[in-house]
Amino acid sequence: MRPPILPAAMAAIAAAVIAVPSAAGAAGTGTVWSVVKSVNVTTGTFAHNELVSVSALSDTDVWAAGFSNTSNSSHNDRPLIEHWNGTAWTVTPAGAANVMLRGISADATDDAWAVGESFDGQALLAEHWNGVAWSGVALPVPPDSLRASIQGVTALSPANAWAVGWYSNSSLNLPLIEHWNGSTWSVVPNVPRQVAESNFLHAVTAVSADDIWAVGEYFQGGSATLLLHWNGTAWSVVKPAQLGTGESNAFPVAVSAVAADDVWATGQRSRTGDDGVTHAEPYAIHWNGTQWTDVDTPLPTTPTSAFAFTGVAAVAGNDVWTVGIDGSGAFAEHWDGTAWTRAALPALGTAGSALFGVARSGPSSLWAVGDNHPKSGLSTQTLTLHTTQG
Repeated sequence: MRPPILPAAMAAIAAAVIAVPSAAGAAGTGTVWSVVKSVNVTTGTFAHNELVSVSALSDTDVWAAGFSNTSNSSHNDRPLIEHWNGTAWTVTPAGAANVMLRGISADATDDAWAVGESFDGQALLAEHWNGVAWSGVALPVPPDSLRASIQGVTALSPANAWAVGWYSNSSLNLPLIEHWNGSTWSVVPNVPRQVAESNFLHAVTAVSADDIWAVGEYFQGGSATLLLHWNGTAWSVVKPAQLGTGESNAFPVAVSAVAADDVWATGQRSRTGDDGVTHAEPYAIHWNGTQWTDVDTPLPTTPTSAFAFTGVAAVAGNDVWTVGIDGSGAFAEHWDGTAWTRAALPALGTAGSALFGVARSGPSSLWAVGDNHPKSGLSTQTLTLHTTQG
């Protein structure tokens, strides 16, 4: 994993994916996920092909987005968009060079958005699917921006979509929210934030047009949870869940909603034990319509700085799937309303693997996407996993 622009906390996870020995194929109860062949558009010793986001309309209409390049440099990143038609994954052309996609969201067969930015953060990218082809749409940058990043998108209708991220001016890192009204994208002015030197938004989800959540982190000596809510009129900061004893540096990078009183956000936090040793662990919080609460998550089998939930798909209050990174190996967990259970994955890359996104495509089927290091950490291949037992 080598995104060009990431806040410090996420960059630490990214670096650890390469640095920690592989834990791919960690044991679980009952293998329900299988690898489905996806497309790699570049090959070679330093080739990178990575999928970071997935959105599903049905079992025969699934989109995944990310990037590809031919070297260990973000300077020649190209957008990568793949589509599942029920039989195979295929690549659909999109965008220009020097751009990577970070998020994708579809609300109809002829209405989907993919978003990202250039490697240097000087330009933002939005691609729109009209049912026939992808086309670039201007995505503005705040006037005082020195660099910017779009991290997530949610599409509600042809005249309503939201994208979130962050931008830097001469003194601060500020949350960035943009809105599509059917004709143009516009920057939302004066987005509320925590009083801190840095505020970042990583993901966004919508219950309805007047019930939208954006999640991320703010940083001032350490990471803390940033939660913003749209009520149809204005965005506001919402109080995060209270952390437990020894917990710190908690931040969500993914969010998924079932209903107005059932929203999940997941990411990573740190825990310091009685022995004074601090380790990373997954972070999960739940919104019940009134407040966010902390949900216990699995402890690491071997302490590592790369143990996090990176994607979440909430199906019901007692049916939530998360994916992530444990050491340098991908993993998936299921919440049944009481506890998390590790799902056994098929054998993945011997040099490491990671999952970054998960989405439901049918009543009991889900897709998860990420990357795979089949032989070495110098190259990556796209990774798509599927289950019909979700």
